[in-house]
Amino acid sequence: MRKEEAARKTTALLTQIARRHFTQYGYHSVSLEKIAEEGQVTRGAVYHHFKNKQGLFLAVLDHVQQDVAAQIEKNARTSDDPWQQLILGCMGFIKGANALECRRILLVDAPAVVGWDAWRKADQENSMNSLQQHLMDLKAQNYLTDEVNPVWITHALSGALNELALNYPAAVNDESDQMIVQTVTRLVAGFKKM
Repeated sequence: MRKEEAARKTTALLTQIARRHFTQYGYHSVSLEKIAEEGQVTRGAVYHHFKNKQGLFLAVLDHVQQDVAAQIEKNARTSDDPWQQLILGCMGFIKGANALECRRILLVDAPAVVGWDAWRKADQENSMNSLQQHLMDLKAQNYLTDEVNPVWITHALSGALNELALNYPAAVNDESDQMIVQTVTRLVAGFKKM
């Protein structure tokens, strides 16, 4: 049991260090030697736990996805209204994906590092999955027009949200924030039953 606990601690430490490095320097400029040195382990230990640099990046990406999902949930829960939760969750994604410790990893490096298919799969298993489930619930609660399919809406909204996140202004103020809320509100309004 001690060996497993030590392995978990080492993995968690290396992931935390790697996340800082990937955030600050970008995937291609990160050195496994520097991560091992900071974690006070050998480079071989890094390979033992993660196989290679891409494996370490995937572990970090998983944590980033979880953090963004938590931001979506946190934002959505500020309302009891299911439709408003959709809008607030979308804003949670945009803001969560743009957090300093997430943006470069999730939106910039991940598609190139892991490849488009793997990046899309990770997105589908996390943010898209939450979005699709909420849209299915909205459909069941009769919020969506009969002509729309929640699966296709999920893909359309996910693509739009990724673009909005990539173009989210670095210096957010109340005016720019309100403009993005209005954009998301108008975007989803087309799916709502009147």
